[in-house]
Amino acid sequence: MRPAGPAPRRSLRSRRLVHGLLATLVPVSLTAGNGSAQDPVRWTAALGKGDPSPGAKVAVVVRATIEPGWYIYSTTQGEGGPVPSRISLDADQPFTLAGAVEGSEPKVRFDRNFSMQVEVHEESVVYRVPVLVAAEAAGGKREMLIRARYQACTNRVCLPPQTEKLSVPVRITPGRMPARD
Repeated sequence: MRPAGPAPRRSLRSRRLVHGLLATLVPVSLTAGNGSAQDPVRWTAALGKGDPSPGAKVAVVVRATIEPGWYIYSTTQGEGGPVPSRISLDADQPFTLAGAVEGSEPKVRFDRNFSMQVEVHEESVVYRVPVLVAAEAAGGKREMLIRARYQACTNRVCLPPQTEKLSVPVRITPGRMPARD
């Protein structure tokens, strides 16, 4: 039996060991059961009405659905803080951006993670992506490849920025070129 009295203090070495073990638990708590990083954001993308012809402009709707308690930053988020969301098209395809990506109105609030005012989206955000089909695009089925770069955070933790790759089926219909403005 141990003599009565105050508990012995842990050595510096054992305290460092405990702190080291606790530090390794944080990343583990951010992983799902299958070992992949937790992703509280689900992305979808769909082409607007009709099949485009070569040279046509089309609208693609990209939607992010965000789990409760999480948020992502707007495409208009300023520099010096979190990673703003970005929607882009892969190169080497017959589709290019045809203007600025427009998103739902963000909420402006103070973010303790970055100690600054930020623009965030909670629950969901919808982006309208204007796309130009290349004039020389061949008719037929194609896949439009879109990338959504974002950073997801809660009031306590931020995940590293990540990029979601989306594929949108497109049927290009051969036809006459639309008139240019």
